[in-house]
Amino acid sequence: MKPVFPALKTCAAPGDSLARISKRSGLEIPAQNSFAKIAGVIPDQHGALRGLSDDQLERLSDALSDIWRSLRAVFPATAFFALIILVSTLGYILLGWTPFDALYMVIISVFSVGYGEIQPVNTPALRVWTMLVILGGWSGLIVTLGGITRAVTAGELLHTTETLRSQRAMKHLHDHVIICGYGRMGQTLARELFEAGVPFVVIDRDEERVAQVRTDGFLAHRGDATDESTLEFVGIARAKTLATVLPADAVNVFITLTARNLSREVNIIARGEQPSTEKKLRQAGANDVILPATIGGLRIAHSIIAPEVGELAKSGQNLDWHSLGVEIDELLLYEHAHLIGKSVREIQKMGEGELMILGVRRGEEIQREDIEDIVLLEGDAFIAIARTRQLLDIIGRDTEKTELI
Repeated sequence: MKPVFPALKTCAAPGDSLARISKRSGLEIPAQNSFAKIAGVIPDQHGALRGLSDDQLERLSDALSDIWRSLRAVFPATAFFALIILVSTLGYILLGWTPFDALYMVIISVFSVGYGEIQPVNTPALRVWTMLVILGGWSGLIVTLGGITRAVTAGELLHTTETLRSQRAMKHLHDHVIICGYGRMGQTLARELFEAGVPFVVIDRDEERVAQVRTDGFLAHRGDATDESTLEFVGIARAKTLATVLPADAVNVFITLTARNLSREVNIIARGEQPSTEKKLRQAGANDVILPATIGGLRIAHSIIAPEVGELAKSGQNLDWHSLGVEIDELLLYEHAHLIGKSVREIQKMGEGELMILGVRRGEEIQREDIEDIVLLEGDAFIAIARTRQLLDIIGRDTEKTELI
């Protein structure tokens, strides 16, 4: 069987360290605990948790989260029981007992220890109060125990129910999109896919983000997308596209590598923060690489250099045109260009459906409406949309092209 990545075939050998693999492949493999730093668990290399592995840190985080949820669930019942103990003790104090004797009497009464009375209960007021303490204490104890039991069983039941529901939903997914990461870009992507009616599932290792995904009404799975079992659980073999949109380039590289090893057919779109990462992502198996910072810079530059394009493409101002495989260019006609003397309608017919002219610039004026019958003159320029890198092949090369988008 041929390896999925022939170019990376010799990058790793049994027993190689991560540093050695990094040196051979050129990939920026993070050092020990770097993934934990990326996730915000370890603040720096001198942190108190520096010696823990990624798995240990994840288990510690899970345990602390579970403890905090349990404490929040049982707090109301515990507070109610403590209030009963306090009021009962104050009642004995008001009836003339010392604070310690009063507390001791409340404890042995509420928990039915059976010790004798440390002071005579020989007045109607003391006897009535003692009966109320016993009834109130038992009621509070029952409520507290019930709250603890409910918190434990409800949490386990909810976890089991969500797991079963997720498993059933994952089995029915087909030709879906897998989103790795639910940060700002992941949330935007999820909303757009939801509005377009495209099935998708979100993977994130952070429990709070997974809860946010479910609150937003989307399908989520908590796990590490660099783990093969996680991708297999969400149906990588049946998926149409995988989009890894984490802000850490190294993690995106390894997610891409893992996904491509599991599926040759899945379309992988990867996010890259640094332009130098694009080559590594494509070597790892990404079909397309999106560089948000670069795209943002280009859009700002286009708004400054050619503001008219923003008006022409206003309806698609949130689209990444390059990811759609198209570009918008301005073409200035050279002297004696073969397009001089032709109308816009004739030029568009030359494109055979692969070219659409959005406007014609004549001097400082741009005409955008009723341009089909305009005959191009020397010095005119027209703004056209076509498939990426195919415009000059369609209309010839005796023009000066300026890429706008």
